[in-house]
Amino acid sequence: METIILIPPSEGKNIGGKFEPKKLNSNNQKLLNELNSYKGNLEKLYGVKGDNLEKVKEINSKIKTSKTLPAIERYSGVVYNGINYDTINNKELFDKKVYILSGLFGLINAKELIPNYKFKINFFKADKLWKEENKEFLKDYFVIDLLPLAHRKAVEYENGIEVEFVIIKNGKAIPAGHQGKFIKGRFVRWLIENNIENIDKFDEFNEVGFKWNGKKFVKLD
Repeated sequence: METIILIPPSEGKNIGGKFEPKKLNSNNQKLLNELNSYKGNLEKLYGVKGDNLEKVKEINSKIKTSKTLPAIERYSGVVYNGINYDTINNKELFDKKVYILSGLFGLINAKELIPNYKFKINFFKADKLWKEENKEFLKDYFVIDLLPLAHRKAVEYENGIEVEFVIIKNGKAIPAGHQGKFIKGRFVRWLIENNIENIDKFDEFNEVGFKWNGKKFVKLD
């Protein structure tokens, strides 16, 4: 059984584009229609206000006509800094195994051409919209799931593992937060560069003190 690695998109995105606008499928268009017809509080929906809200509105108004970039070039958040795709060995394997779960575009690989946009997976029940399609796609894979909780609501698989990074502080396990995002990226890079297919070798990964305990990666504070 082949292995597939699931990672989230990022709020941070590089602007501009080099390629033709994306042709939207029916789910993309349905969600975009929901967004365009939304009459509620956009500040609350997007979590931004003022000039930032105006920028988001402009970006989203051009989703169908904006030039595109490969997804791995579009996303610029902490996970992607950890991956550092430009310097990774075996990019072909990365492009084959790593999939990004976008709220607007669903499961996409690194080379999928996408425009700049802002759309969270909890908008307009996008997680439910994608879930059946994602379940069908993932049924033949072993899934290494690095998704946050909101995105996990949009996937279902029979074979796989949810990978968490936690810090033990005062005897209690707490999410690794910002540091956890970066280490997720480093972990993805390690998985690809070492062609890791299952959890048997997870205990060989050891960066900035995170160690596999058989269930999750743990670091003592």
